[in-house]
Amino acid sequence: TFANLSKLEHLNIAQNHMHGNIPWELGSITTLQTSSFMTNKLTGHLPKDVGHFLPNLQVLFAAKNEFYGSIPESLGILQELKFLNLYDNKLTGTIPVAFANLSKLEHLNIGQNHIHGNVPSELVSITRLQFFSVEKNNLTGTLPHSLFNLSALHPLSFMTNQLTGHLPKDVGRFLPNLQSLAMSDNNFDGPFPPFSNATSLQTINAGHNKFSGPIPIELPLQQYVDQCLRKPCALHFHILHQLSTARG
Repeated sequence: TFANLSKLEHLNIAQNHMHGNIPWELGSITTLQTSSFMTNKLTGHLPKDVGHFLPNLQVLFAAKNEFYGSIPESLGILQELKFLNLYDNKLTGTIPVAFANLSKLEHLNIGQNHIHGNVPSELVSITRLQFFSVEKNNLTGTLPHSLFNLSALHPLSFMTNQLTGHLPKDVGRFLPNLQSLAMSDNNFDGPFPPFSNATSLQTINAGHNKFSGPIPIELPLQQYVDQCLRKPCALHFHILHQLSTARG
């Protein structure tokens, strides 16, 4: 059994046809550093005490299964955790504020679940975060402006939720590494920000919101922008024309 594998550091059973719950015996393997259960038919709750028993865990991939229930708060205890991917399950509840304690976390993907509530402002303390996706959930409220201070972010996605409010005017000021921003299918309103300092930005998807006002000509594009305010791609050539005219 797993309980006898006292020296196990890496466990990969991804992309199989495995079903049932995660064996509780895994919690006794304190040496475990990476664990991947992705793309199976696993179900049940994620062990609520997972953070108490796996102090060395750096990677947890459990995407594309059928896990349900809340995301364990104890994950916030895993001080070595760098990659957490729970994408495409049936998880409910809210985003644990305890995630703010994961000072080494670089990749956080909890998209395509049934998570509700707000995006906690405390997440700004995860300063190493490079990949952040909460897309395709039931999140509400406004985005904390502090989220846009996470300067290491490359892709950022909160598309297909019920988020509201304005985006900060200086949203790109502290995002020099941001390459992709997906925020379509929400209820954002107000003027569309220029992202004038996000010099690495390649793709913006803002379709199906309530943005108003002119299209900023300061958008910093490297290759192209799929910049959509209401109808995806309908404004693409218009934006490029404005940019070429502005650069004269």
